[in-house]
Amino acid sequence: MNVLGVIGSRFFRQLLTRHLAFLPSPPTFVDTIEAGRRALAQPVDLICLERHLPDGAGLDFAKAVRRNHQTASIPILLLATEVDQTLSSASLEAGVTEVFSKYELENLATYVEQRLRSEDAALKFSGRALLVEDSLPVARFIREALERIGLRVDAFTSAESALEVLNTRTYQIALIDVLLEGQMSGLGLVREIRGDSEGRNQQMPILAMSSMEDVARRIELLRQGANDFLAKPMFEEELVARVRNMVRLKRLLDESEAQREHLRRLAMTDQLTGLYNRHYLTEIASRRIAEANRHRIPVSLLVLDIDHFKRINDSLGHDAGDSVLAETASNIKDACREGDVAARTGGEEFVVLLINTAGARAAEFAERLRSRIETSRPAGLDVTVSIGLAEDGGRHDCTFASLFKAADAALYQAKESGRNRVVSIGV
Repeated sequence: MNVLGVIGSRFFRQLLTRHLAFLPSPPTFVDTIEAGRRALAQPVDLICLERHLPDGAGLDFAKAVRRNHQTASIPILLLATEVDQTLSSASLEAGVTEVFSKYELENLATYVEQRLRSEDAALKFSGRALLVEDSLPVARFIREALERIGLRVDAFTSAESALEVLNTRTYQIALIDVLLEGQMSGLGLVREIRGDSEGRNQQMPILAMSSMEDVARRIELLRQGANDFLAKPMFEEELVARVRNMVRLKRLLDESEAQREHLRRLAMTDQLTGLYNRHYLTEIASRRIAEANRHRIPVSLLVLDIDHFKRINDSLGHDAGDSVLAETASNIKDACREGDVAARTGGEEFVVLLINTAGARAAEFAERLRSRIETSRPAGLDVTVSIGLAEDGGRHDCTFASLFKAADAALYQAKESGRNRVVSIGV
């Protein structure tokens, strides 16, 4: 499914990307109506549209989409801060399919997921099939049958030639003859595909084909990783039915895996910022600190708080506050190295666990982060942060709880001494 997001807000583009992480490919985003019109030159299956854009109203864009016969049938989902009857009526007149609140994007994600499921049920094929068959008449018959249901076919007469492209292209299914020209048999090719744990096609469905009636050979093919067997000569209806069933099952498994991964990420991350949440922080930080203690590796912990954040919410509204939080989190994420742990623990408070960093290096990191956030002006505002820094002092016996308590006390000192500063303390 190709999703086009016409979204002016960078914050909501990031948020929407996370909520639609189950899609086979991420949404394509543009930030103006004019850019959206140009983007429609490419195939688009669904449009997510912001109500207010820098160069006009989202509803005007929706009307233009409906006036163009080439795009008139594309579903349009409108994102609005507040949804009421007046907006719903105006949206319906403009051709909008559904209206969703920006703060309930899980509802939009559910809608998109259900639509994706219905498209899969219809099974409009796309993608490539790998065909390895040394009989040219049989290969032509299979190619024409598969192309009629929407698959592009890459045909090879030997296992060796097929292996050369397996790591350069992704296939929906492979159809492999058992007896092939060349030194490698179809069984050998099946074994090679299933044995390549790093290969992009290791899990693709494999339909083995042969005119041989050797039951033992068929069983061995299935043992080595073929998913099904088709005897020659074959009927087109049977060939297509088997291919449809195998591709459908693979897509369902891929969708299930993507959904599990999506739910796993939701369980461990803060949905506004994309950083780890408090619950997962406690788990992973305790594990990392215990491991560091065993190997006598120094650790430090930062507790960071946005100064006067309540004023931003009270004077500019929660939209501005959310943007400040998201962009502050982005600065924190960019400053961290691989192995460090960053989390939002609630409200305007963040925590960063630094592995193999202590003393002057930890203080320098904290100061660079403080300065980076101040100069970046999140959401275009003058934003500063106070940071409390704690380290284990070289004893290698600290816990997450002891580090957090010390860093929180240092943060309190930073707030009391004027804010927009770093205060360090030992455990």
